[in-house]
Amino acid sequence: MKKIFNLFFMVALISPLVANAEILFEGYYKVTQAKKHIGFVVQRNEIDAKTKNFKTTSFLKLSKNGFDMTESLTGVSDADLKPVSYSYLATDGAKTKTIDATFNFKGKGTDKEPKMSALITENGEKKKKDKKITKDTFLSSALYYFMLKSKSGIKVDTKYDFSAVAEEMFDVAKGSSRIEKKFVTQGPLQFMRSQNKFAGSTYSNLLNDRGEVISGDTPATGIELTLVQNSAEATEGIKVTPGTFEKIFGDVPAGKINIYGR
Repeated sequence: MKKIFNLFFMVALISPLVANAEILFEGYYKVTQAKKHIGFVVQRNEIDAKTKNFKTTSFLKLSKNGFDMTESLTGVSDADLKPVSYSYLATDGAKTKTIDATFNFKGKGTDKEPKMSALITENGEKKKKDKKITKDTFLSSALYYFMLKSKSGIKVDTKYDFSAVAEEMFDVAKGSSRIEKKFVTQGPLQFMRSQNKFAGSTYSNLLNDRGEVISGDTPATGIELTLVQNSAEATEGIKVTPGTFEKIFGDVPAGKINIYGR
């Protein structure tokens, strides 16, 4: 089951402490196609106060205008954004796929090459898979934070080529992110626009200088997402099973740690 938009999972400092974690970003996105509301996304990026691991957690639900799809992703990386593990789930009401992956950069025995391993379950059938990776591999869901740590950082008129894990595919793919030369002005705020190619998808994002996604669109599908000021606007008319947010995030995200809530 192919992920419906890479533009979302490419997102990625003051905050309250929640469950021993410092939340860097948390927000709700309204998802539309041809200007019609089809669903929402919740995104949370945080750092564990003890381990300093970086974690990105997301939940997508599309359930209007013919859509019936749910995806969730939890990715954990260390302080240098080297991947530790991730869990991915996708269902369209008829088919379900889960991936639980871990990473080993030291190797074992005579096998010293870094690799990632996963238990993949599709419609009840379980498979174990291994895949070799390079030492500079990172999770695509942490792309913009990885760019922030690079020498050039995130700034206008730059291009960043990379190889990252396509979480929904349990694979590593090459990609590029090009930041346009001019800022995009929205009211009193200025953002940067990135033009991205990754895992067969072309999409763009508006970003701030913290590497946070303000909006995104995928021209091939006409799907757009926009960060909104409250959860009600993003989730209007969409039912979520009780306990879903708590199971994924540990609580119900308020969605206030972003440009609108800070």
